[in-house]
Formats: sequence, C-alpha cells, structure tokens
Amino acid sequence: MKELDFDRDIVPLRDRMFRYAQSLLLCAAEAEDVVHDLLERFWRERERLCVRSDVGSFVMTAVRNRCYDSLRRREADRRRGEAAACRTDRFAAEDAERWEARELVRRAMACLPERQRETLHLKDIEGVPTCEIARMLGCDEAQVRVILSRARHGLREALKKWMDDERTTKTD
Repeated sequence: MKELDFDRDIVPLRDRMFRYAQSLLLCAAEAEDVVHDLLERFWRERERLCVRSDVGSFVMTAVRNRCYDSLRRREADRRRGEAAACRTDRFAAEDAERWEARELVRRAMACLPERQRETLHLKDIEGVPTCEIARMLGCDEAQVRVILSRARHGLREALKKWMDDERTTKTD
C-alpha cells in the first residue's frame, strides 16, 4: 500500500474507528489511544498491507480486536487492584435536553451485553451493512439480525425503566 492509498483508504475511517472504539471501551481517552496506535501501526506496515476491497471491515476488525485486548488488560489490572483511571469526558452541548437524552441512551447502551452493544453501534450508529457486520463478527446475517433485535429490545426496556423512574421521582 502506498502513501496515497493509505490517505485515501484508511485515514478517512479515523472518526468511525474512534466512535466504534469508544462504544466498546466506554472511555474516550482509551478509544483515542487505540485509534492512534492502530493508525500508527497501519502506517508503519503500509508496505505489507494489501489493498483490499473490504478495507473498512479489515480496519474495524482491527479496532475491535485492539479494544478487546484493552478490555482484557483493564480487567487484569482491576483484578490486581490497580484500577485503571479513565478520565470522564465532558460534553459541551448547546441544548441540555438533547445532551441528557444522548447520555441516557449511552448509559442504556452500556448496560447491554458487549456483543449486542457492539452490533447495535455498528448497525445503527455507523451504518455498517448487516453482511459486513456478519463478516466482522464471524457469524451469519440472520444471527446479526437476532442480536440487533435483542439489543434494541434491551435498549427500549432500559430507557422505559429509566424514564418511568424519572417521572416518579419528579412527582414525589
């Protein structure tokens, strides 16, 4: 892969890589580190990279694998009692209600099982086609649709519960 190919095929995926990493890690600082490390690695090894028609799947699979490695390291650190500190991000939102709604959805997604959260993020936030998600996860498209259905149901239930709790708190 030449420099021009790298700039054309991989660099434009940076924001998508970050959002995906952040959805898996639930930490913007770690997501930035993962994306930076991968872009650096891709750059160093660009001569060995083959130009693929599915470069997006390749890159997003690399992000997923690197995030899982990071999660395993985080869990090992936690077990050793060395809780890894993750700085909390502050969003400067213009509209407080929209920020609260976004935050509520983010928290609800964080409650989903990892595979459901990952699949939901890829499909509904990134707009990745079902067939590509199936390739990335190593399953068939029907299984991806089942995972999506369960994730959306879980998300609806969590949001409904939190909205009901909020209403009862305000009326008390």
